[in-house]
This record gives sequence, C-alpha cells and structure tokens, in this order.
Amino acid sequence: MNRTNIPLIAVAVVAILLCLAFIVWGLGNLPEVSMGIHGWIALGLGTVVSVAVGGGLAAILIISRRNGYDEAAHQVFKDSEPDL
Repeated sequence: MNRTNIPLIAVAVVAILLCLAFIVWGLGNLPEVSMGIHGWIALGLGTVVSVAVGGGLAAILIISRRNGYDEAAHQVFKDSEPDL
C-alpha cells in the first residue's frame, strides 16, 4: 500500500462512520413510521426497474464499444481537429 493512500482511506472510513452514526441517530429520533403493502410494492418495483435500466444501458455501452460502433464518431472528431 502506498503511503499517499492512507489519508484517503482514513477520510473514507471517517465518512462511512459518520453516515452510520447519522442513520442510527435518525432512526432513534423518528416517530413510529410504517409503510403499507403498496409502499413496499412501489419500492421493490422501483428498485428492480432502476437496476434493469442501469444494467441495460451498461450492456448497450459495452456491446457498442466491442462492435466498433463508436469508431465512426471518434474518426470524425480526429479529422476535425488540427494537429498540434
């Protein structure tokens, strides 16, 4: 491990601990909150749809890059820029 990474890791650990402390404090100070079945269904569907859309877009990006569909756009950019 490089010595320059130690402060970064320390800041990340402190940030995670502060987030956890805020969650514990917040849950202790909230009034009793309950969510009905419709809320749980909406939460589940929203999570599944969000993950599916993100995964689909990532797959399209990877497939496009591997098949060379992006090369034409890069070539136009290279042709329009003068050499420095």
